[in-house]
Amino acid sequence: MANPESRSQPPDGGWGWMVVLAGFIVSGCTIGTYRSLGVFFLTFSQQFQASSAETAWITSILIFVTAFLSPVGTALASTIGFRPTIMLGGVLTAAGYIVSGFATRMFHLYLGIGCLTGLGYALSLSPAVAIVGQYFTRRRAMATSLLMLGSSVASMAFPPLFQYLMDEYGWKGALLIIGGIMLNIVVAGALIRPLEAYRDRKVENSLGNSRVNESDMELETGNGKKCFTDAANFLKEFWAQMNFKVILIPSVALFLASLFIKEFVINVPGLYIIPRAKQLQIEDYAAASLLTVSSIADMVSRLAVGAIPDNSRFSRFDQYGLSLCLLGVSNLLFPLAKTYPALVAYAIANGAFYGAFLPMTATCVADLVGPERLPSALGILASIQGFASLAGPPFAGWLFDETQSYDATFLQAGAGFLLAGLLPFLLRLRKKRPADTTEEPADSPQTVRGNFENETLLVPERETTV
Repeated sequence: MANPESRSQPPDGGWGWMVVLAGFIVSGCTIGTYRSLGVFFLTFSQQFQASSAETAWITSILIFVTAFLSPVGTALASTIGFRPTIMLGGVLTAAGYIVSGFATRMFHLYLGIGCLTGLGYALSLSPAVAIVGQYFTRRRAMATSLLMLGSSVASMAFPPLFQYLMDEYGWKGALLIIGGIMLNIVVAGALIRPLEAYRDRKVENSLGNSRVNESDMELETGNGKKCFTDAANFLKEFWAQMNFKVILIPSVALFLASLFIKEFVINVPGLYIIPRAKQLQIEDYAAASLLTVSSIADMVSRLAVGAIPDNSRFSRFDQYGLSLCLLGVSNLLFPLAKTYPALVAYAIANGAFYGAFLPMTATCVADLVGPERLPSALGILASIQGFASLAGPPFAGWLFDETQSYDATFLQAGAGFLLAGLLPFLLRLRKKRPADTTEEPADSPQTVRGNFENETLLVPERETTV
């Protein structure tokens, strides 16, 4: 008989590293792919005689569907199992690209790459991250970092690969091959071993008994038999957990405003840097290599930021805000880049500052709302990111259509990054008076997190990692 206490402890290794490998593949095939779609931007625009704003809707819809349905993907995985959910996501992802290879109108790409592939991303990426978190405790930060490293590696390799596929087989053939590559998500999903099954085998081996307990069998087979019932219960519980009161906390509302502005412009550099390079008569592979250079800088920056120790005088909020401000400055200077070496310098700066702020987002949210309200906050955050990403790239494309210059597009992105980076610093201006004895509102940060140890800021002195 298994010890209940031992069954509650994650293995923190073992088959967990294979689960990390699966997450590595999933993050590469999802995030790495959509960050490389800028290679197809001008081709799609010319093929369907569409404006830049119309073409940008492809990526916008893809990111919106992915972000908006990510909480649903995680909850569905908890209901019917992580393995079938991720494998289903892989099939839908591949189907979206394959169907888009037969597109005859821009609207078909909206449905194929945007909606169908976006749904596949949502059902595969968020469950892959969640299952790794269940397999690890002490090494969770390392495991999650290795998982997300897949997106950086894929972002380095995919842009020149996609350009090659398009040159050799045309854009339709390239999309069909990309769809085949996305089937690797199905293989990755097959590597996911239910955590209960892992623990059952571990306990049985230690006791020298191969008999399967009836309760263990229910853990492995119950989800399949009660799929529809559990799905209905899931929808009720999912809605009940969405506590929208967290947005009434002033500091949370301020930070979410920063996130909305950031997400409105976050996809502009990766989507428009290749069209800008080709407008400057830079060769196709050299233009595609700019995304590779940016991804290398992104990966190095993430590793460097993760090694920085916590500092009470310069918190993660400060690092987040400073990185965004520097990213804004680099985009405001982008119109000066008119040669390939100058574009490479911009790509390095953009990748480095992008990688510096991205890992801090979840940590900052956790600091503001605390662990109990973190699921609600992350769900709201995903929705905000989805809606902002839906509108941002088309607006940037509209600016190009009106001005026939990418300068306005990148200036708009720079201004957005700069404003989003300055907002977190306002948290330092909201101070609590030491002599103030008035009762705190029920949803204030102090109520959520407890009293801040002699700290007058809304941002606590100590960090809470996710």
